[in-house]
Amino acid sequence: MIFLLPNNKPFTGYKDGSEKWKDDVLSYGIGEATVICRNYLDMNLKREHSAEEGQFCRELFTAMYNATAGRIDPKKLIYPYSLEAAEKRSEKSYYILGYKFNTDCARGIDALINDSCYKTSFYNLEIAAMRAIQEYGFQRICLVLAFNFQNKGSDGRISATHWQWADTFVMQKIAFSGAWLQAHAILIDSFCNYIRKLYHYFDAGRFALPGIEERGEFVGGVEIKRAITTSSDGKGFSTGYAIGHDPNAVNPWVCWQFASRNGTRDYNWGVYGNDEQTAIDAYNARVFAALN
Repeated sequence: MIFLLPNNKPFTGYKDGSEKWKDDVLSYGIGEATVICRNYLDMNLKREHSAEEGQFCRELFTAMYNATAGRIDPKKLIYPYSLEAAEKRSEKSYYILGYKFNTDCARGIDALINDSCYKTSFYNLEIAAMRAIQEYGFQRICLVLAFNFQNKGSDGRISATHWQWADTFVMQKIAFSGAWLQAHAILIDSFCNYIRKLYHYFDAGRFALPGIEERGEFVGGVEIKRAITTSSDGKGFSTGYAIGHDPNAVNPWVCWQFASRNGTRDYNWGVYGNDEQTAIDAYNARVFAALN
């Protein structure tokens, strides 16, 4: 199988994108390999490619995403509260930072769509979608798209299924009020097609919350459902946050802070609530604040 690089020289070193990713990781480490592979996607963004090379890029993206989805990227976290709630929580600066990330994401989507035009009226929107996801994450991109569809009014150039999809999202709309997309509606519609296809392909809903799903650890009847480490001293001490559930408690859901010493956690500073969303919001806000 032969692929042509932008300089039109044949590329024959790998059978598929996953093989290239593994080789780059072994040669350079995951951080540098991610940059190298993103640059490869950028090269394909700006030109036409064959069906085989398109498949190579899809396999490369899949390998990259599966390997890095569990890593914490602060830019991909969503601050969950309204401005009023953020002020009461003394977290206005984090709300403002979330607003900036949302706006940056919209500008980034516009730029990637425009950059994917390799000749008049021809766009590599699938590669643009892959590149956007690597940069901003599924959740923020979906919310930016949904915000635009919910607030721009009817447009026959946007698929009816996209309108229906957008209506399923609940968000802090003021936090997205700077996230207007300027690209042509037909291009946004096609871009959204690729985002949604990739979202379902990866079952990306499982990455909606940072951290790792857990089962089997109980603290006074509360089972830990998800946890994330946000800091570590490299000597066995770390801190983080966790979501717990006790169906028999008056307030069955909790978001705890924890300190871990040599793998043993001590939980404290709980935020308790009657529903899971209360714990999820507290968890997201606390992780966002810890990492930004």
